[in-house]
Amino acid sequence: MNTTRATLLCLLTFAAASSAAEDHKALSIVTARPMRSGEVIATGRLVPMYRTLIGSRLAAHIVDWGKNDDGQPLDVGMAVKAGQKLFAIDPSTFQAQVDSARARLASAEAALENLRAPTRKERLDVLRAAIAELDARIKDRQRDEERFRRLVEVDQTMPVKRLEEVQLELDLLKTQRTAAQARLDEALAGPTRTEIALAEAQVKEAQTLLASAELNLRDTVIVAPFDAVITRRMKSLGDYVAGAPFVEVLELTTVDRLEAELSLPEAYAPYVTAGDTRLTLRSPLLDRDLPLTVSRVIPEIDARQGTFAFRVAIPPERRGGLVPGTFVTAVMALDNRTESVILPQKAVLVDSDTASVMVAAEGKMVRRRVELGDRLTEGVIVKSGLKPGENIVVGPPELLKDGAPLPKYLLMEKK
Repeated sequence: MNTTRATLLCLLTFAAASSAAEDHKALSIVTARPMRSGEVIATGRLVPMYRTLIGSRLAAHIVDWGKNDDGQPLDVGMAVKAGQKLFAIDPSTFQAQVDSARARLASAEAALENLRAPTRKERLDVLRAAIAELDARIKDRQRDEERFRRLVEVDQTMPVKRLEEVQLELDLLKTQRTAAQARLDEALAGPTRTEIALAEAQVKEAQTLLASAELNLRDTVIVAPFDAVITRRMKSLGDYVAGAPFVEVLELTTVDRLEAELSLPEAYAPYVTAGDTRLTLRSPLLDRDLPLTVSRVIPEIDARQGTFAFRVAIPPERRGGLVPGTFVTAVMALDNRTESVILPQKAVLVDSDTASVMVAAEGKMVRRRVELGDRLTEGVIVKSGLKPGENIVVGPPELLKDGAPLPKYLLMEKK
């Protein structure tokens, strides 16, 4: 019986020792890396300064297609210059609108000129003659009225109806005479300011309509907005295009005005400045490396990648064989003035609001309080409390004890 107990005790002791050994082997050491190395490499691709889809804001069929200097119809891969014709749509409808607008303007200008012109003497003579004729006819009818009244009322030899007819005719002549006098007065006085203002407004309206119609006619010929290369063609001669909904005809891309869009981990964002940070651009399509300066920094962090982007303009005369989409690398020289380091998140022990790490120092684990910065995709920034190159013990929290000796295998790893 005693022999059995002794055997069981030995087995339990061995199992405990094995478990302890396995626990200690769960510990590992990581080195605090400087947040900024002496040299960092950014990667990215070339993007065109401008890329645009060309269509027409007007609706019509394509009736003419642009050509290059050799007389060949424009197609993918061909270069075009700013202002060069790409294609033209049917102008007949828009020419008719221009003709109609010109006729309307001519009519409005003639009406305004007629108002502003001094009244012609011939017209005044005609108006005066009409009044004189009416005066004569009125006097004649007045004499007839007196004679007929005497015949009706005194002699009683004429029916009353005849007298009434003469009186009605006399009233009509007087009304006509009043209207004729008003026309003469108006001709002598000239047009009112309101009439002239209205006529001037009609001229301006006609001018605006003509300018709009001429703009539409001009835009039936679609030209390149900048020097570029045709990278896609979606339509051809005879196809119908419209501006709403927009119909894509060609895609233009600049090839001599390129930018390298590069990215780095967000930890480097404070140290990349537009117009100041210098780098060296490299690509197999370049005869030699290009020393350049960062043109602009995009103020946004990619939430999934934990990176930020910045752009570098490529001088046209130095782009060599670079084309849009080319993969490039950029070497940036950075100093080590910062004391911040990067650690894996599992190396940091957080107790309430206090953060600490277990530093491997003189064969022991030493708890040290640290100040944390931003959390990155690749780890966490330690702003203070650690120096680059210090060793940190990582493992299950129950095995990390302040002052505990380091396992032998960790000491061997350090060596």
